[in-house]
Amino acid sequence: MVKEMPLDATVVERIIRRSGVDLKVASIREMNRIVNDIEKELAICFIRMEFGIPGLLTDPIAVEAEIDALANRRLGNRYAPFDGIPELKEEAALFAHNFMNLDLPPRCCVPTVGAMQGGFLAQAVAGRIDPRRDTILFLEPSFPVNRQQTRFLGLKEDRIDFYDHRGDSLVSALDKRLARDDVAAVLWSSPNNPTWVILSEKELEGMGEVMDRHGVVAIEDLAYFGMDFRCDCGVPGKPPYQSTIARYMKRYFVLLSASKTFSYAGQRIAITLIAPDLMEETSPHLDRYFGTDRVGYAFVHGGIYPTTASVPEGPQHGLLALMKAANEGRLSFTAPLKEYARRARIMKKLFVENGFRIVYDTDLGEPLADGFYFTFAYPGIDEGHVLVRKLLHYGISAITLDSAGSVRTEALRGCVSLVDESLFGDLEFRLKRFREDHPPAR
Repeated sequence: MVKEMPLDATVVERIIRRSGVDLKVASIREMNRIVNDIEKELAICFIRMEFGIPGLLTDPIAVEAEIDALANRRLGNRYAPFDGIPELKEEAALFAHNFMNLDLPPRCCVPTVGAMQGGFLAQAVAGRIDPRRDTILFLEPSFPVNRQQTRFLGLKEDRIDFYDHRGDSLVSALDKRLARDDVAAVLWSSPNNPTWVILSEKELEGMGEVMDRHGVVAIEDLAYFGMDFRCDCGVPGKPPYQSTIARYMKRYFVLLSASKTFSYAGQRIAITLIAPDLMEETSPHLDRYFGTDRVGYAFVHGGIYPTTASVPEGPQHGLLALMKAANEGRLSFTAPLKEYARRARIMKKLFVENGFRIVYDTDLGEPLADGFYFTFAYPGIDEGHVLVRKLLHYGISAITLDSAGSVRTEALRGCVSLVDESLFGDLEFRLKRFREDHPPAR
């Protein structure tokens, strides 16, 4: 629904002030609340680019499996096992074999309440194996909540930015930083939230060698599994496989989220793959926090049990059905996800045509792939929070890269998932009006 732009400035500014939010570091949820309030008061439909949630429907396979589990298995009145139902653990191990070329025993495949819980517990355990190693090193920009978890756990944080380091430079910078012997774990996502850069096999191999040599744990967030659309891993048991650090090192936690890959975000379920060597590793320093000296036991019984006790069994059966269908070739889970790449290609073109520039625009010298996110800035507006504020007046929402820890503080992250084809005309109209009112600096 196109409305005259810009929006009523008095109303927009009043809502921003009332929120009490610093737009420079506003979280996704905080920005979401501001946009909701503006939409309600001005009866306007925003171009929603702040919220990274699925824009596709969940496959009925999962819904029907959950209904069957509740209606016929009568599981509503019983607790699920802390480490997950055996059928899901077995199917997850097969999924890792078919789509990642990994051979893991089912005991190393642990369901968690979203990748959020998996990442939290991975940091909690890795950060307490050795008291001398109390720092989580982020490859940034990164999902802001992961760093919030680090602070909540009382651990220290440091960063290496993808903008400055890729390829051999990334491996070299990592080696140099880990030599200080204070890093417990390195955490990153690939494809990356928010930039959509994708680590190469050569980078992962070099990183794995460096981390193993320095005795550091990897925490790899594969929230966007199967969404490197240049390299489709959607055929079970056949290359290409999903890229992962797990093929190149011995101590890792790998997070597989159902949220984006299977459009199953509402049921809050993921799988954490724990390296077999790490699963059996012991440290006397863990006992104080987890009541055990074994890493795997600490993760499950010392971590999952006192936080959520388990993942609800209904969603476990839903994810089991999805993974089983993928493993058997009945569900091409990567095919519908290509819609995000199509939207990104169109939206990036509209932004560039109207004076914006893509900030993280290349990936190892190649043009950045189209995917779930992209980053952008506007000539003459040098601070991201200023650009966020101005775009709100035109019914467009995003978040700053400041909030994601990026060195590119002039830039914003946009998510394409909620901008379907029916909104492209509105987006183009609003960007044109923005450019008319703010001629780009030369």
